[in-house]
Amino acid sequence: MPTMTQTLAVNFPRARVWPLLGDVEQVISCMPGASLTKPREGDRIFGQMRVKLGPIAAAFAGEGTLTMDEATHTGVIHGQGTDPKNNSRAKADVTFAVVEEGPGTRIDLTVDFTLTGVLAQFSRGAIVQEIANRLTAEFARNLEARLAATAPAAEVAVAPSSDAVAAPALGPASESAPEPAKELNAGNLLWVMLKDWLRGLFGGRSLQDNHGRSR
Repeated sequence: MPTMTQTLAVNFPRARVWPLLGDVEQVISCMPGASLTKPREGDRIFGQMRVKLGPIAAAFAGEGTLTMDEATHTGVIHGQGTDPKNNSRAKADVTFAVVEEGPGTRIDLTVDFTLTGVLAQFSRGAIVQEIANRLTAEFARNLEARLAATAPAAEVAVAPSSDAVAAPALGPASESAPEPAKELNAGNLLWVMLKDWLRGLFGGRSLQDNHGRSR
């Protein structure tokens, strides 16, 4: 199984972050493309993940388990789903550790995953890593917004680590959290990746400017 590691940071203490991570409904609402299909049963979770990549659209429906260790502030998620229309299957094991870091919290993730079917070609190399990086950043922003929606303004602090994927500063605590995306549009993410690559290649100059100078 391919393995990825991710780190994200939120500007709230672990005492606030840890309980929210155990609230499946709140966590799922922070993940683009994800939704629950029926209420949680014990440690079992039932949901789906909608993904779109150009003309390919998939909806992986399945179930998983969530276990959390209060003593070590660590947890494990096992999940799998299938999309019969595309004859695709996804499976993932996610371990996470919630670490205090200054006034904020760092969440370290290790993801082992398998993807088969029409989307399997995107499960290797830099593409899936970059998609994961951007998904982690968006999840961190949404998670922070959820926390800020119920937190006193005084709790909002500066991000604790420049090495982690940190969420931007937020407005007043009364702001409502953003609505999650209805599906993960990986095609849009790939387009953003391409633009970032071209921007780096041409030293920040616009493609139009370079095209004009080549004439």
